[in-house]
Amino acid sequence: MLNLIIVYVVLIFLILRFSVTVFNFLSNPKLGNYGKHFTDKVSILVDATADNDGLLKLLTALQKQDYQRIEVFIDHSKPEEINIDINDLCKKDQRFRVRKKSSGNINPAEETTGAYLLFLGVNTIVKKGLINSLIYRTRVFNLALLSIIPTQSFSGFINYCLVPLNNFVLLNLTPLRLVRLFSSPVFSAGSNQCMFFDSALYRKYEWEQRFNGKLPEALEVVKSVKQEGFKAETLLGNKLIYTFIPSHGFVSFQKIGQLLLRKFGNNIFAALLYILLVVTGPLFMLFNYEYSLLILPVGLIFLTRMMISFLSGQHPLWNILLHPLQMLMLLISLLTAIFDKSIQLIKSRN
Repeated sequence: MLNLIIVYVVLIFLILRFSVTVFNFLSNPKLGNYGKHFTDKVSILVDATADNDGLLKLLTALQKQDYQRIEVFIDHSKPEEINIDINDLCKKDQRFRVRKKSSGNINPAEETTGAYLLFLGVNTIVKKGLINSLIYRTRVFNLALLSIIPTQSFSGFINYCLVPLNNFVLLNLTPLRLVRLFSSPVFSAGSNQCMFFDSALYRKYEWEQRFNGKLPEALEVVKSVKQEGFKAETLLGNKLIYTFIPSHGFVSFQKIGQLLLRKFGNNIFAALLYILLVVTGPLFMLFNYEYSLLILPVGLIFLTRMMISFLSGQHPLWNILLHPLQMLMLLISLLTAIFDKSIQLIKSRN
C-alpha cells in the first residue's frame, strides 16, 4: 500500500511538472525581435571578472550593436589587470569606461545618465535588436524590470551533463508568462546575466542597497519589484542574447548546485523534496511498478525533455540520451549546495 502511495505521489508531481512545461512550450516565453527603433539613452553596467577574453567579446558585441545611444560602465575590482585590447577599445570609443568597483553601500547606477539601466554578465554576447526589443517590451507592458535568461552556448561532455539542468529545473517548475501576468511574488524567476531596469525607478527604490550594496540574485530582485507594486517580466533570450562557457572551461558541481538551490529560494527542505520526487522517485517506480505501465512516466519525461530543449535552444537528442546521467549530476550538485548552505547556517548561528 505504501509503495502504491509513493508511486502515485511521484506520478502526480511528474504530471504537474509536465503541465508547466506544456504551458511554457505553448506560450513560448521568448523575447521577440520586434523591429522597433528608439533613441532613449541606455546605460549598460558590466560587473567584470578576471575573464578578459569574455569581457572583450562582450564589449566588441556592444560596439557593433545597431543601438548606438549607449554608455558602458565596466566595474572591475582591479582595473590595472584589464588587458591592453580592452583599454584600447575604451580609449577609442568614449562611450566605454572602466571604473573601480566600489565596496559597501554604493549605488552602481551612480554616474549613469541613461533612461534605462542594463546589467549584463561578463560571459554574454548580445546580438543586434536586443536593446530596441528590451525598450519596446518595457514600454508596452509598463515594466519596472525585464529579466532575460540568455540562450546557453557550451561544449564538452561535462557541460552537456550539467549546464542543461538550470533550464530543466526552471521550465518545469515556473510558468514564465505568469511572472508578468500575476502580481504575486510566488511567480518569480530571473537571471543576473541580463536585467533591464527603468532607471528612475531603480534609483528611487535602491534595490541594490537593500542587499548590502551588491546586485542580488535576479529572483530576489523580481520579488522585491513585485512587492513594491510594480510589474516585472522574465523571458528567454531566444537568439538575441547568449551566455557562453569558455571552450577551455567547464562549470563545477558547486556552481550549478548553487544556481539550482537559488531557484528554490535557498530553501533546503524544498530542494530535498524536489530531489526525492524527481531523481529518486522515478528509480523507485522502476523497481516497484509494472513494466508494462512505465510507458506513461517515460513518455512524460521524454516529451518534457524535448519541449525544454527546444525552448532553451539546446539539442534535444543529447538531453534525452544523457537524461539519466544529468539526473545523477542534479542529485550530486544539489546535495553539494545543500551541504555548503547547511555549514554556512551553522557558522552564522555560532
